[in-house]
Amino acid sequence: MASLFVIAPQYACAQASEPQATAIFPVELWDTSGEGVKPSQVERLKLATNKLTELLEHTGRYRSVDLSSFAARIAASEPRFKCNGCWLGVARDAGADLAVLAVVHKVSTLISSVDLYVADVATGAYIAHVDAQFRGDDDRAYVRAFDFLVNERLNRK
Repeated sequence: MASLFVIAPQYACAQASEPQATAIFPVELWDTSGEGVKPSQVERLKLATNKLTELLEHTGRYRSVDLSSFAARIAASEPRFKCNGCWLGVARDAGADLAVLAVVHKVSTLISSVDLYVADVATGAYIAHVDAQFRGDDDRAYVRAFDFLVNERLNRK
């Protein structure tokens, strides 16, 4: 019964703050597997981006800003994991306080890892970084990887 009283105030405080406007950039793929591009990968990355957005918004800490009008600028910034902050202007122009970047590093059909970065748009500094390895190269593996990354790693920071 005592733990109920300890948990309730923490939950109430977490819900009292407003979610921060967040530019959630499309999940990128860094493929060093040598297998070549598969037709399903483009759709899988869209699925991963949608799942990531849903998971982040569900935490109550992030509110996704609409990046659709910045599609050309976002495409020009690829690969964002190598562009030294070139995406910051898009995040600022979209009115975001935070930016989220995610990259899947595909080593083989079996082995991949994913890195998720949260940046403060005002300073460009990363305020969170979480990573995980996962197995498989299908929709289920990607969804489970992002679910784990957000719920078990990012939310625990």
